[in-house]
Amino acid sequence: MKRSLLLILIVFGGIVSGCGGDKITISEIDLEKANDMVKNFIQNVENNLQDPDTGIYIVNDTKNRYLYLNQDFLDDGRGFGDIDIKTDENSINIYVNDVSTSDGEEDTYKLYKIKIKGEYEYLKVFKNGEETHFAGVGA
Repeated sequence: MKRSLLLILIVFGGIVSGCGGDKITISEIDLEKANDMVKNFIQNVENNLQDPDTGIYIVNDTKNRYLYLNQDFLDDGRGFGDIDIKTDENSINIYVNDVSTSDGEEDTYKLYKIKIKGEYEYLKVFKNGEETHFAGVGA
């Protein structure tokens, strides 16, 4: 009886720990749904009159990170493409892409909410497969 109860507990524990969900999730959100800290950071970025940079920004709050891509991210004739996140033991790698656009496709920005479970030492960003850098970081 004790052995079968122990076996059941071990199997149940494995199922529960295995179903804990992804360590990282990402979803596109509208700027209106972002918190005030994120909105203020983006407003400061857009009001900054410096030369264009990568157009890739990351904002940290107490629970989540937000990835903001603005027009500086895009080359002429390009639009926002797909995004992917991969992890290894100590890094989060964010892959963003731009794509050729047809007339009428004119997003001016993309904002993504990233939920991270766990601790990572590095946060890297790649544009079209090549490592680049964040133009700014907010907290």
